[in-house]
Amino acid sequence: MKRALLIATCLLVAVVAWSQDEGEYRTWMQTAGGTVGSLKKNLDAKNGPAAAADARKLQEVFNHVHEFWQTKNSEDAMKFAMGASEGFGKIAGQASAGKFDDASATFKEATANCGGCHSAHREKAADGSFRIK
Repeated sequence: MKRALLIATCLLVAVVAWSQDEGEYRTWMQTAGGTVGSLKKNLDAKNGPAAAADARKLQEVFNHVHEFWQTKNSEDAMKFAMGASEGFGKIAGQASAGKFDDASATFKEATANCGGCHSAHREKAADGSFRIK
């Protein structure tokens, strides 16, 4: 009886932890989506300080995303997240230095990681929302 209770408790904790992780993950993705749009606009407008701030924020978000996928042991997703984080970090430096052509090229590389991960780990539900595969 004690063993069954222990197993049930462990399963419940795992389900709750997964749900909390997914909720945080959704928040990071929403933050990333809005910030990527802002970064693109700031790069196009050659607004170095704002672009650098957006890029640093994205770097931080993708560090969290990397940690999320690390707990799921998903090598490809971890690689996508790290590629995005490193790319956005590079953009922060380029934008701060006024190297907007370089930053725009790096932006394309960094966001390609986003698309790769979405293709591999995101599916659209019937109601139009997305869920993690």
